[in-house]
Amino acid sequence: MFKILQLSVLSFLFSIIQNGNAQSWPAGPVKVIVPYAAGGGVDPVARLVSQKLSEIWKQAVVVENKAGGSGTIGANFVAKAPADGLTILMSATAEVVINQHFMQKMSYNPDIDLKPVTLLVKLPFVLVTNPSKPYNNASELIAYAKNKPDTVTYASSGPGTPQHLAAVMLEQQAQIKLVHIPYKGVAPSVSDLLAGHVDIGFAGLPTALPHIKSGALKALGLSSKTISTAAPNIPPLAKTPQLENFDLTQWFGVYVPSGTPNLIAQKIQEDITAVLKMPDVKDTLEKQGAQPGNMNMTEFQAFSRGESKKFSDIVKSAKIEQN
Repeated sequence: MFKILQLSVLSFLFSIIQNGNAQSWPAGPVKVIVPYAAGGGVDPVARLVSQKLSEIWKQAVVVENKAGGSGTIGANFVAKAPADGLTILMSATAEVVINQHFMQKMSYNPDIDLKPVTLLVKLPFVLVTNPSKPYNNASELIAYAKNKPDTVTYASSGPGTPQHLAAVMLEQQAQIKLVHIPYKGVAPSVSDLLAGHVDIGFAGLPTALPHIKSGALKALGLSSKTISTAAPNIPPLAKTPQLENFDLTQWFGVYVPSGTPNLIAQKIQEDITAVLKMPDVKDTLEKQGAQPGNMNMTEFQAFSRGESKKFSDIVKSAKIEQN
């Protein structure tokens, strides 16, 4: 009986200490690691959110870009950082749920070394083509590709990237054969789409939208099942009869080293969710075609597992391997 009472007291004291640590956190500057170059993808979102977090936490929140290795260099840095919540990963999709399924070696295991905290945003891709191409929607593209297999080329920002896997999903569901033209990044792939050197490609909505509005690119459909408020005239690919189950989006998430106390991780999640609900932040993100996240830790952990399985299935069925 005494031992049980003693354990209860110790547990109570430990919870008080943990709560005290969470309430006083952060006691110093916070690093936000973006595993890509400044200016593109997750970087602007990370900087917008970090500025607001700095105001809430009354501490400097510094964004550091650690690019390379399809996001793995920055993610590994966070995975190996002290588990005190002062080093946070704001990731894209590849380094936390995709790369592990086709890279031969990784210096960290995202399922073991990183703790999912919350979803920042979801960003649909839009399937685009040059206006000179003879298809104006997904149905016409599929019919054309079936009549001329292995002739329609598609651009991606590299093997195993979400853009590549979205096109693989298109091939699988529509039962067509396309030709993959991988590029070293988003910019050169979009440049060749604009020039008509490659036939089709999936591009992030914020990247593609200005070109669609100017008429330089033609939109064939969104990769998400829901319409984007930023582009309400672009139908989801899932509206196409052959593609009813098409649903693939890029998303940006928040992770911390796996040993980070749950109370600190939960505080980070709650404060980021509060930032994403701020009218000016929400408005800025939605104008770019991004859907702000609203997930607690349990929901985001389940979401991450589901996304990992989805991408794993695509990679395995297409037999994608690192070159």
